[in-house]
Amino acid sequence: MAEAGGMSVSRCMGDWLADTAEGAELIALKMAEARRAPMAVMREMQALVSGMAETVDMDMEKVRKLTASGVRAAARKPADSALTPPSSNTGVLVPPKGPKSSGTRGKKT
Repeated sequence: MAEAGGMSVSRCMGDWLADTAEGAELIALKMAEARRAPMAVMREMQALVSGMAETVDMDMEKVRKLTASGVRAAARKPADSALTPPSSNTGVLVPPKGPKSSGTRGKKT
């Protein structure tokens, strides 16, 4: 992780510990609770995971719908539609295709 992030190992570990401290505290708390009442903690964890799975499923369905509608919309549009204003838009200048001019068009030296 340190190499991929271009930082020292100590900096990487410090950042990782800071980012995960809250989660580590929760796990430590749940482990202490599990010693007293293991089944209650297991049910709680199962409910948590089940809720997360439902959330992921709903989000994945949203992504599928957006992706499918985006693919259909892209299939209807011509490839250069980003450069061409809609026909109802009559005051917009479309930049010419090709290299930009240097500002010397029409000048003779």
